[in-house]
Amino acid sequence: MSSFRKYDHVERLGHSDVEGLSIGDVYVFPKLDGTNASVWFDFGCNGLEVCCGSRTRKLSRTADNAGFYEWVHSRENWNKFFEICRSGGEHWTVYGEWLVPHTLKTYRADAWRRFYVFDVYDNSKQRYLGYDEYEPTIKGVGLDVIEPLCTFTNPSDEQLQREAEQNTYLILDGAGCGEGIVLKNYYWHNQFGRQPWAKIVRNEFKEENKRAFGTTVKGGEFQVEAAIAEEYVTLELVKKTRSKIVTAIMNDEEATYSLEDKKARLGSDYDEYRALRKRVEERHRGQLIPRLLGTVYHEVITEELWEAVKKHKDPTIDFKKLKAHCIMWTKKYAADLF
Repeated sequence: MSSFRKYDHVERLGHSDVEGLSIGDVYVFPKLDGTNASVWFDFGCNGLEVCCGSRTRKLSRTADNAGFYEWVHSRENWNKFFEICRSGGEHWTVYGEWLVPHTLKTYRADAWRRFYVFDVYDNSKQRYLGYDEYEPTIKGVGLDVIEPLCTFTNPSDEQLQREAEQNTYLILDGAGCGEGIVLKNYYWHNQFGRQPWAKIVRNEFKEENKRAFGTTVKGGEFQVEAAIAEEYVTLELVKKTRSKIVTAIMNDEEATYSLEDKKARLGSDYDEYRALRKRVEERHRGQLIPRLLGTVYHEVITEELWEAVKKHKDPTIDFKKLKAHCIMWTKKYAADLF
């Protein structure tokens, strides 16, 4: 019925691609810090196939992503997705967050290793369904759904920022707030006819990143390459990229794990899982470092350069210099690797 469809990039509020999103009815959702995952349906010669993917690829039993394929294909969960297909969702791609440890460490113990649905794309209609369209079916089969924190009509940036600062969804009592929020306007499309969502990362998260590296000392003449790298190579980007690479390496070497490592991989104990990821990093440091440096630079070029070019009014960019500045910031935000 369908094939793998990559989830659309979520832009920062203020990015030109999401200009106008906050005009009208806006749903405010908590932003979770796990790994992007998806489920869809296909019919082959062996009947119905419940397919699943990570953010960038289709998964299989031998090429899993943090145990998500295995979770989907347990008898209980396979039946839940079969019921979605049988109930009229045969053209759906169900997107969600597979909550395994990444950057944020303060989620409740019972929140880990669960799939939280945050979007449904109807491939027959070529659009994302509204929350009210998919929520009854997803909840009806017993899957977790990320519920909106609130809805606004024509919210101000200040109102949205306050919501980001107050998001405690799935967070341990007294352990602060989540990373931020995601904003959706189901009746809005941007100037290119696309429907990207927007995000706000809370101010405290940004300030913590700044304090970790002290006060920035600036001097010399303005260099557009330095300005672009400083703005777009963030601690959030480096941490998430590093985590995705480690997960990919873990997937590749899972067949060689000891019994202890397999239990840590599939268990719900955060400390054991974190220790396993640390061991993987140490074993594969020579592979991790060049992949991290290259992937962060690739993300800046493919995801942020158009916005940077417009912001700096069509500047002349020395890409060798830009790459060097991106590497510098990546090394700062992953200093323990170097």
